[in-house]
Amino acid sequence: MRRLLFIVVIVALIVVGVLFGSINQQVADLHLLILSVQLRVVDIALLFLLLGLILGLLIALLYSLQRKAKGWLRKSADPS
Repeated sequence: MRRLLFIVVIVALIVVGVLFGSINQQVADLHLLILSVQLRVVDIALLFLLLGLILGLLIALLYSLQRKAKGWLRKSADPS
């Protein structure tokens, strides 16, 4: 049941993304520090979504490694 709910939510998000992409075909300027590009609004949204996903996964990975390292240090400090 939980897996079915997960699949339904993912499919709904994909449908919303496709609708958002089909509606927003306008071109917008994206000014970064050293360059300026013209992209569609949906491309900019996808770019920042992927950037946020990558940063979130990286932070979660670093936090997980930090917790595991603390556990390893405690195990090696035990004199038993």
